[in-house]
Amino acid sequence: MKRSIILGSSKAIEEYLQELNSIDGIQIQGYLDPDDSNNYNLMGDLIQLLEIIDKGDLFIVGNQVDSVDVDVLSQMIRYGKHIFVDGFRHWSTHEISTLEKLRNESQTVLQFGNTLYGRPIFTTAQQFIKKPRFIKLEKFSKAPVKGQFETWIFKNLAEDLDIILRLMNCGVRSVNARPMFLFGEQTDLLNIHIEFDNDSICQISMGRAIDEGKHLLKVYQQDKLFDINFAENQLSESRYNNNLDQLKLDYGVNDSVWSENEIPSEAEFITLDRPIMPYHSKRMELRNFIENIDKRLTPLTHLHNLQLVSDLSEWICEKVKRRYQTV
Repeated sequence: MKRSIILGSSKAIEEYLQELNSIDGIQIQGYLDPDDSNNYNLMGDLIQLLEIIDKGDLFIVGNQVDSVDVDVLSQMIRYGKHIFVDGFRHWSTHEISTLEKLRNESQTVLQFGNTLYGRPIFTTAQQFIKKPRFIKLEKFSKAPVKGQFETWIFKNLAEDLDIILRLMNCGVRSVNARPMFLFGEQTDLLNIHIEFDNDSICQISMGRAIDEGKHLLKVYQQDKLFDINFAENQLSESRYNNNLDQLKLDYGVNDSVWSENEIPSEAEFITLDRPIMPYHSKRMELRNFIENIDKRLTPLTHLHNLQLVSDLSEWICEKVKRRYQTV
């Protein structure tokens, strides 16, 4: 039996309890809210922390948890514990490298879940997308608080940057970023232009100047366009229908089959709604987490993915702050 401990508030852990109870071989030891002031000494005192670590084999970190820092996770990994982190965390390059080094030495699993990459809409879209040439992201977000630009970028773009990097599947050649101040002194719109080593391009527009609630990713490839609407959970594929051009070649433009008004001048652009695979993403990710532990497999989303996202996020912030130090 694998002893499981959940780090999170009592309200937030209900779904984890339900899913973990449905997995064979899991024994739930309990939960602990690190953000509760009454538990500060438990997580801050090394002796008490080690006692908690000793009670579990794997730890689930909820996405509402803010105060579990890298030092706590490092101790867990040192003692051979497996960790499932709900959502990406804004860790520095040094912190990520430290965790990866310890994880590699202990041969444990540190897996990230509940990101855009694992959602059914993107898993479905990924089956059809091949060699994208241009990606366009439009996303609404509130304006950043002054002095917290880096946090704003990571919080709102980390998961999107992750799937963009995976789709392009190559290195980043250059980054340009420019904030626009439309309604005041805050960044109302951030435009980001990314070029990749394979000559493909990504264009990102994010901020409160975008229609409220909008979260749309457009992926262009040869002869096809995919609209991934995260806000509406809708996926569509658009492409040119070349059947009309084929008919013109078969019959000839001057053939009596076509009247003057019937001769098609250009190919028809058609759009298909793609059905999204129905599955419970959190359930699948937790089961995948257990499978990765048992079979010593690499998770679909791990520290290397976070490292790539963090590097690109820092690059974007550097480009902005070099010219606009007031953000």
